[in-house]
Amino acid sequence: MNSLDKFERFFERCLEGTVGRIFRSPVQPAEIGRRLERALESNQVVSVEGIIVPNQYTVHMNPQDMVVFADFVPTLCHQMEDWLIDLARSRDYEFVDDVRVQIFGDESVPRRQIHVGATIAELGGVDRAKQDEIQRTEVYRVVKNTGDVPPKLLRFVGGDYAGETVIVRRPLTTIGRALDNDVIIDSAEVSRHHARIEFREGVFRIIDLGSTNGTGVNGRPAHNTPLEHGDRVTLGTIGLDFLPYPQTGAPAGSAR
Repeated sequence: MNSLDKFERFFERCLEGTVGRIFRSPVQPAEIGRRLERALESNQVVSVEGIIVPNQYTVHMNPQDMVVFADFVPTLCHQMEDWLIDLARSRDYEFVDDVRVQIFGDESVPRRQIHVGATIAELGGVDRAKQDEIQRTEVYRVVKNTGDVPPKLLRFVGGDYAGETVIVRRPLTTIGRALDNDVIIDSAEVSRHHARIEFREGVFRIIDLGSTNGTGVNGRPAHNTPLEHGDRVTLGTIGLDFLPYPQTGAPAGSAR
């Protein structure tokens, strides 16, 4: 297994049960890795001691994308740092100081895009604890600025996606068969734009978008219906449970 594969596996463990084929994930681990690798390779400096590569990286993405995995950002940054160190070592590159990666929410970055900056910098003894505090402050800012939505889970019940989970952490989460939805369900039972989940005034609601096969909550038709923990949502015959989000560890889901 190469280092990029290890990085992807780590990201998948963080979002256990949430997969790109269902959830239109704001970022894919392989894409982050490719962007970081490109930044490392394109900013080299040749010195008498060898090839020096950037040690300070900033990953910028739209806040609406970043907020989905906000709880994992500090740990993800550490994993990316370790991955870059392994990558540089395998290619006989050198760093001038410790490797640091930080993720920022940036409104100027289009949705589902990633911008990476890289510099060669002497960090002057800035320790990891301080870097982590900077990252936690940025995560807090992004969460507040994107509506301060308490995270919830949708867990698929039965069918091809049984046990898979989706994190709901935005004021509006669209569900349907079309690729421009946040949650993409490839099933004839589901309309192209089937429903959306909204968070307003402290309440989650599911709103049917004129779907062909209808939306239900606990066996009853739902057009604009509040959601509570344990409710069973149906999109045609596709079932999903609306669940609390665990406060520690990875989201509850199926072990694969």
